[in-house]
Amino acid sequence: MRNSIPAIAIAALAVVVVSGAARAGTTIITHGFAPLSSEPPNWTLTLGHALLRAAGDTSQCGDDAGETPLGSLFSYLPASGEWQLECGSATPNGEIVMVFDWSRESDGLTVGGTQGFAEAAADALYAALRDPQFPAAFAGIDPLATPVHFIGHSRGAVVNSDCVERLAAVGIPVDQSTTLDPHPVDGKLEPVDWLDHSPVTWNNVEFTDNYWRADGDGIWAADFDGISIVADIDLDLGDAIEGPFDVDPVFEHTEVHAWYHGTVDLGATDDDDGTNIDDELFTDWWGGGGVPQRNVTGYYYSDLIGGSRPPPVAGAVPSWSPLSIYNGSFEIVNGEIETLGIGYAGWYYHGGHMPAGAVPWSSASPPPGSTYYLTLFGDGEHRSVDHNRLYVDGAAGSIAFDRRVSIPDANDRLLIKFTDELANHTIVDLAVAAATGWETLAFPIPPIHTGETFAISLELDGGGDGVVSIVDIDNLRFIPEPSQQLMLIAGLLGLIASRFHRRPRLQRRPISSNPARRRISRLR
Repeated sequence: MRNSIPAIAIAALAVVVVSGAARAGTTIITHGFAPLSSEPPNWTLTLGHALLRAAGDTSQCGDDAGETPLGSLFSYLPASGEWQLECGSATPNGEIVMVFDWSRESDGLTVGGTQGFAEAAADALYAALRDPQFPAAFAGIDPLATPVHFIGHSRGAVVNSDCVERLAAVGIPVDQSTTLDPHPVDGKLEPVDWLDHSPVTWNNVEFTDNYWRADGDGIWAADFDGISIVADIDLDLGDAIEGPFDVDPVFEHTEVHAWYHGTVDLGATDDDDGTNIDDELFTDWWGGGGVPQRNVTGYYYSDLIGGSRPPPVAGAVPSWSPLSIYNGSFEIVNGEIETLGIGYAGWYYHGGHMPAGAVPWSSASPPPGSTYYLTLFGDGEHRSVDHNRLYVDGAAGSIAFDRRVSIPDANDRLLIKFTDELANHTIVDLAVAAATGWETLAFPIPPIHTGETFAISLELDGGGDGVVSIVDIDNLRFIPEPSQQLMLIAGLLGLIASRFHRRPRLQRRPISSNPARRRISRLR
């Protein structure tokens, strides 16, 4: 695991050099609504291969005998938080493409997962990028230390935007954020609200481009609508891919990511996931309806290709804090999920754990300013919960929480542990021998455990005699040490001062290009 990058640092990151060659860059692909699925859709991996070919990997990611790959393709494993190598070199010297999987919670249909789960996925993605768990051969590779390009489709654009906000909050630059038919489920496009945030152009992003269309049918139709957002390029594809003789009129939402694939691979005719590219009768996806030609739009604006970018719009200042624990306030609740006994956002899917029975969320006599809190009790599954894996920032000096002991017991103890694939690290070991009202407690975090990713376990331990006590927990969070508070304030003031300033992009060393593509000089 890597050491922490100091919180709120504004300095640019250096390019990582491996075996004497410069890493080309990193692209993160995030899918959207994936109904009844437990893995990312095929188009994400196919797009990943196309991106590696665009970066000069003519070896088909090492699939050709005797060829050395120039890049690597990874997919995220939600259960472990590891990045699984799909193909590529054991000593990467080219592009790295990372496909993020949040399929199980993306649709809200399989085993539950509606309110707040998009941001919870973004929190897991942020942790997986800050402290990436790569195969051993890739140990030490920092995917954020070279030009970073996020590509998100539908609700995946929401996940990416929330992740980029987290990077903005700690001063990590992003070269490009591409949104493909973004569809936040926020109560505006349809009469349900899953607390999705609309994608935002954050002030750490050099360039944002949005490609969308809408036919007004919303979520209840087979074809979801995308939205326009404030971006450097905001291109409505409706007249191009919704032609008068459209052969598959209910799949334009899917066609948007196929449209973008067609700008990465100029010769592609399908996305290997059932969607044909440029399949309209009598009309073309490019060159009409206000859409530029295929080779001067979409991926043309990437740092790798180097197409001329328009002047940037003002970037937004992030409000997320690296000291927050997502849904540590226990305020994001959902009655349907409680009935199913699934779990709540931030506490399920990415290393989190909730009881199989009714979730122990309570609302009677909460602390001031709260509505809900967590109740731990009994010898069964309700005596422990686990928060999803999260990144413990270097500014985190202590873990703090509000606690009330409703029923005490001399033998019971409240334990809070940081857990990873190697060990459980006990941070809090607290007696619950006396009844208390709501009180705020804080316990120091050993510096060795900052700058790393852990799941957080909250547990009542009966010492072998069974758990008798009932303990309420609320407002779980990190707080800085006093010496770090001035640094945090100074960093926040710096972010506010940079509200209308977009970051300069990291430079990549030229790499071998695909002969079918022409490198275009940046005209800026």
